[in-house]
Amino acid sequence: MALSCTAIAPALAGEGHNHDAAPAGAEGQASPRVQAHSDLFELVGVVEKGQMTVYLDRYATNEPVANAKIEYEAGSNKGVAAPQPDGTYVVKFDALSKPGELPFSFTVSAGSDTDLLAGELHIEDSHAEEAQAARPWARWAAYGAAALALAAAALFARRQFARRRA
Repeated sequence: MALSCTAIAPALAGEGHNHDAAPAGAEGQASPRVQAHSDLFELVGVVEKGQMTVYLDRYATNEPVANAKIEYEAGSNKGVAAPQPDGTYVVKFDALSKPGELPFSFTVSAGSDTDLLAGELHIEDSHAEEAQAARPWARWAAYGAAALALAAAALFARRQFARRRA
């Protein structure tokens, strides 16, 4: 029985408890984002709470670009990103709050420079992650059930062995 318990012990170790593996990195998931760049511009769109905040920089210098016109197209959604006082731009439409893939194209006009940028946005289904986070004990309950089943099997085998000897 001791041998079977030591054999299963590594399987019961959770993330961060396996001393043979490298330590796990910081947990948490970044917000969905779309990234695109050209020789002129670099654009990053970050989705939070059903809207996208767009950051636009000069690609060569990383200097923020204010007062640009950013037209976007994502599937059937088209429009112009709204400039914000902090130098960012905001895009809002319903599909930004739903899981799925969205190909984006941005037409950026800043002064005499105009460029077309394209990227893909992937929005994960957050309900599955929330359900798992709400039940952190579920994994340990499964480990406990497996350990109980193993102990019951070992006890049954021991009794059968003892009956055969007698």
